[in-house]
Amino acid sequence: MLGGVALAAILAGIATVRLVELVDAARLAGTARTLATAFRLARGRALAAGESMEVRLDTVRMALELRDGAGALLETRWLPVGVGFAALPARSRIQFGGLGTAQNATVTLAAGARARSVVVNQRGRVRVQ
Repeated sequence: MLGGVALAAILAGIATVRLVELVDAARLAGTARTLATAFRLARGRALAAGESMEVRLDTVRMALELRDGAGALLETRWLPVGVGFAALPARSRIQFGGLGTAQNATVTLAAGARARSVVVNQRGRVRVQ
């Protein structure tokens, strides 16, 4: 009986570790999709307005800001706890032109040992890797 209880305790410990890893992976994947959605929204707004839109990535506040061509803040989104920026474009921003074009940029997010990247090409297309 004691052996059965010990085995159950070991299995419960292993399951807890795996559950934490699964939650971190899901949080990272969701954040990458949210970031990609914010980039697509900025591109769509740039196309609709015919003017540039900018997404600024703030590593101090762990947030991204959507700004119009004049620099006015339109929206702010924060990264969830446990997810951070691992790599950013040189100026920590991505600019979308009035025709939907953008600068080539890759934003890498990390949570623990896992990482996901959001890539924007010159045509303004966004994909998650």
